This record gives sequence, structure tokens and C-alpha cells, in this order.
Amino acid sequence: RDTAWKAVAAAIDLPSWDRAPAANVLSDEPRVSTFPGFIRTEICEFLISLTPGRLEPAKVYDPVNREDIIAAHRNNTLATFDVHSVELAHVLVQARMSAACGIPARHMEAPSVLHYDPGEQIADHFDFVDPKSTPDYAGEIARNGQRIITFIVYLNQDYVGGETAFPRLGFSHKGSTGEGIYFVNALADLTPDLRMLHAGCPTTRGEKWIVTQFIRSRPTR
Repeated sequence: RDTAWKAVAAAIDLPSWDRAPAANVLSDEPRVSTFPGFIRTEICEFLISLTPGRLEPAKVYDPVNREDIIAAHRNNTLATFDVHSVELAHVLVQARMSAACGIPARHMEAPSVLHYDPGEQIADHFDFVDPKSTPDYAGEIARNGQRIITFIVYLNQDYVGGETAFPRLGFSHKGSTGEGIYFVNALADLTPDLRMLHAGCPTTRGEKWIVTQFIRSRPTR
């Protein structure tokens, strides 16, 4: 573990870390941008190395019962790093994300590392807080904010399939190791953008690893 951390630390160029990296815009409106080489391979490997013993079935939030539940449309696993388990590496990646999308890191939820075995996926879904299924939607937005941005970092590329698909925008994207992608889930007035339906397609060979970071319209901490 110490050796891995030293490799991560050596890979970070602190003077450039907080500067916005060059974006490759896949869609201007709604915005979908990618960042090749967003983080180095050593950092990707380190983040994966933190997951043994932490992976559990991925769940979705049920706003009616206000709890996370297992849902039929996703069958992958994930490890979430809350305030008690987050590492400096996660914080550094969040700082890099903040520079890329222009939203302060204090607006970010706890980061998660997602793992997909062959055949696992998360089918078409939205990431925004949905007024149709959220009791006291106005209160929820006032308290916790809207999920305005989803930021993903691809931690590996040695798998087949597994694209991030945007069916209503007409394209999909398969990231390379260390590449980042973010997309905007809500309109300027914080109402959901229904164009942002997306999916994590199933892999047909190999394991897929990503970081997923949800970013709110107001501070979460």
C-alpha cells in the first residue's frame, strides 16, 4: 500500500492539478465533455486497489421510502468512500473534477468506484433528482440541491463493450484509462433535462472499472 501511494504521489503535478484541462466537447447542448489523460494510470490503479472488501451490490435511491434499494436495471457492484473511508487520492481527483467543470468540490457527494463483470450493466436511467418520483421535490432541492453534473473517470480500458451510451443524443463513448467525462443533468433553472438519458452498457469480455461522482447545485458538506 505504501509503495502504491508513493507512485500516486510521484505522478501528481500539483502546479497544474487545479487548472482546467483541455476538453473534447462531444455535445455542446446539452453539454457532454471528455478529458483524455485526466488522471494518470498510477492513480487509476491505486483507486482500484482500495476496493477489495468494500464492493457491494449497486443500489439506487428510492425517494418514496428514502432508502437505497436493489433495482432490476442495474446489477454491477460498487464501493462508496464516505467521510470515514475517503482517501487523499479521492480528494485530489475531486479537486481535478472541480477545475474541469467549474463547480466547487464541496458540492460533491461521496465518490464511488464502480465495477462491472462481463454482462453487468446499468440500463437507461437519469441521474437528476426526479420531481415525478420524489415526494416534497421542492423541499429536497432546497435541502440537498439538484444533481446537476455526473462526472466519470475510466480506470481501465481492457474490456469489450461497456460504453457510456446517450440514446437520446445519438452517440456512445468508450473511455480510455485515466480519461474523464462529465455531462450536465439539469437545465439552468435546475429542472431535469430529459435528453440526458444514459446507460452503462454491459461488457462482453473483461472487467470495467470507473469512478462516478455526482455533483449537486448546492454544497453537500
